[in-house]
Amino acid sequence: MPVYTIVTTTATQGKEEAEINSLTDEFIDASEAIGYSRRMAEEMIEIAAQAEIDFDYSNIGVFEGDLIDEDLTPEHPSFKGLWVLDSQGPEYVTAEEFAAEEAEEGEEA
Repeated sequence: MPVYTIVTTTATQGKEEAEINSLTDEFIDASEAIGYSRRMAEEMIEIAAQAEIDFDYSNIGVFEGDLIDEDLTPEHPSFKGLWVLDSQGPEYVTAEEFAAEEAEEGEEA
């Protein structure tokens, strides 16, 4: 079975923050990992709402492999996608979409 590492970052507003701990777990396939991470994303939004925290920027990244000791960024070769979190709800962005968006922003600069 493939192993996916799901890493969360925090939702912040000023010095206030909400966080769900990082974890590594086994999933049958990518769709199961994405579904599980969506539930984590929705939970993160609920926690932020309860704590009255707005989102400056937060996400939940999905990476393939047992990567708990690695420094994971969207540039990492195991990056599969991420949930971008805001008050409207989570939106999934694939690794390909993320790279294309980064390239567009680079061209605009």
